[in-house]
Amino acid sequence: MESSMHSIPQADFINLKNLVLAEYKINYHINDCFSINKLEDVSSKHQLLFQKFESRVQQSNLLFMVDSIFPIILSDLALDVLLGKVTSFSEYIYAKRSPIEIGILANEEYLKYKFFQFVHSLLYSDVSSKKVCDGTLKTNKVFCIKNESGEIDFYTFYEQQVLQLLLLDKLKLEIDLKSSTVSKFNVKINLLIHL
Repeated sequence: MESSMHSIPQADFINLKNLVLAEYKINYHINDCFSINKLEDVSSKHQLLFQKFESRVQQSNLLFMVDSIFPIILSDLALDVLLGKVTSFSEYIYAKRSPIEIGILANEEYLKYKFFQFVHSLLYSDVSSKKVCDGTLKTNKVFCIKNESGEIDFYTFYEQQVLQLLLLDKLKLEIDLKSSTVSKFNVKINLLIHL
């Protein structure tokens, strides 16, 4: 039996540099005790109460692929990014929290595992898509990170875990202020995840 090169699945090489892996629009209700007219008025997480993701499909994908409370965790992370407290998943995982923030957010190992799982889903599934994610992992992708001169700084064929750990530190979390909005009772924050 002859085998041909055409029967071997080919890998997709993807440069992660400047690639937006996810964009989540998260809706919050303004706590009745506060008045917020612009994003700069937000000075504490307690001013905003998480409501939902603008895309129900994205929120459902997170429930299905990561954890039932992961949308709540991601909404908390988005507030920390807005307040300038964190810029990466690792900073969020190891951040000092106030005594009011108890429960699962205080468990560093749990958060590390869940963000590790989330990064895996970002890379190999459609978890951030606005289409329903069926849970299929596309593992024929090969990721690389190129420097400013276009030379490869990092690539991996089989070391998915090494890449995921690297991305916990390297992925940038940012609020897109231009597309984030404030209305009378609600705030919409647009969270970007990119390298």
